[in-house]
Amino acid sequence: MRTSTFVSAGTVLLLGLLCLVPFEGLASSPAAMAPLPSLVLNTPPLPGDESIRARLKACLLMGDLHCVVDQYLLLKDIGRVPGWLVAFQNAFAVANQKAGECEKVAKTIHEGLTRLGQRPEFLRITIDGQAKVMGFDEIAQGVLIRTHQLSTRAYHVAVWFEGRVIDAYTGPAGLSLREYMARLNTSPGSKIVEEVVQTL
Repeated sequence: MRTSTFVSAGTVLLLGLLCLVPFEGLASSPAAMAPLPSLVLNTPPLPGDESIRARLKACLLMGDLHCVVDQYLLLKDIGRVPGWLVAFQNAFAVANQKAGECEKVAKTIHEGLTRLGQRPEFLRITIDGQAKVMGFDEIAQGVLIRTHQLSTRAYHVAVWFEGRVIDAYTGPAGLSLREYMARLNTSPGSKIVEEVVQTL
């Protein structure tokens, strides 16, 4: 009986020690696991890898420009940011939030999205009525911050992408059409009309 108890305790102790000793070929062994992380780290995804494209699109939909740039550089396996991508980033600068800049900004955003493998369209916005001035309400946490003057000629252009409206005022994440249109305003008696178009 004592021998049986001693063997069981010894067996438990031996098994416990065996778990701590690395054996080649065992999945839990550090020696067996070491090649996998270094292989992953030293072999970045190849250009054209679909997972990079998926991450790139996710970054675009979130409006994270740093992430977009990182994923694009990884996708194309290049070390510098091309000029069109810099222009795409700059399209959202505060300097572009003024009347008369919309068409240039929309074309820059459209080109950037197209070069990033997407299929954007343009959203042409006009006023039906006598009014010429169109404004856009900037809202933060449900509070009106200010109203920007979008246009003085009853015309504004933005980009339509994945069900969202994108321009210098919305930032790269854009707004839903409903929210964007709710933020537009003009003189009483006039109506704001939107139309998705392929070209300008």
